[in-house]
Amino acid sequence: MGFVDLHNHLLYGIDDGCDSPGETLEAARLLVELGYAEAAPSPHAIAELPSGDPAVCEARRAEVAALLAREGIPLALHPNAENRLDEAFLERLDGPARRGIGATQRWALVEAPFQLEVPALADLVFRIRRKGVSPLFAHPERCVEFERAGRAEEVVRLGGALQLNVGALVGAYGKTARKLAEHFLGDGLYAVAATDLHAPRSARRFLEDGLAAIEKRAGSAGLQRLCAENPRRVVAGEELA
Repeated sequence: MGFVDLHNHLLYGIDDGCDSPGETLEAARLLVELGYAEAAPSPHAIAELPSGDPAVCEARRAEVAALLAREGIPLALHPNAENRLDEAFLERLDGPARRGIGATQRWALVEAPFQLEVPALADLVFRIRRKGVSPLFAHPERCVEFERAGRAEEVVRLGGALQLNVGALVGAYGKTARKLAEHFLGDGLYAVAATDLHAPRSARRFLEDGLAAIEKRAGSAGLQRLCAENPRRVVAGEELA
């Protein structure tokens, strides 16, 4: 069963990810070589960027899907977005364009601030869940709020889920992120691991090493759970294993 990547910036020219069709093709080939069969590109849902427009993102996803098909790259693409944890995101949850993951949009990829504390995080998780959406927190190991003791456990207990950036385990985001990633993984708090691939340049090494680090620490069953089984469940709108 191939891996499913729920966090990447594969769609070219709309945010800080790939900047050309050529880069997108190179990144997609890399994912396939690493064992990925599906991906849910997650352009930033930020009004200041072209990716803030869901219609632009869907059109680009269709273009990229057609490009991959023409080039014979076997990587299926699903709808997705990387949402800031703010009032604009909460307001979107009341409308038809939630910008969630997959066709069901039951799960949504949410990014907490990197350097700002979020004292009301538990209440925000509760509010999101009340709207029928389960938040999947992108790279919590990089966010200062999750440095708070017990915060990650609380989010999971309230029905949220955590997504590991594969490269964090090999120091791609610094020592603090690596330490938190090792802690969260060791305690079984992560539901999903993803690449957060922005561009193919210099990505192969840290992705290969990161996937190997997951397997070393969590075993082959853990690697499959984080990179294949649970991501596939998220796309389908199902409960996690």
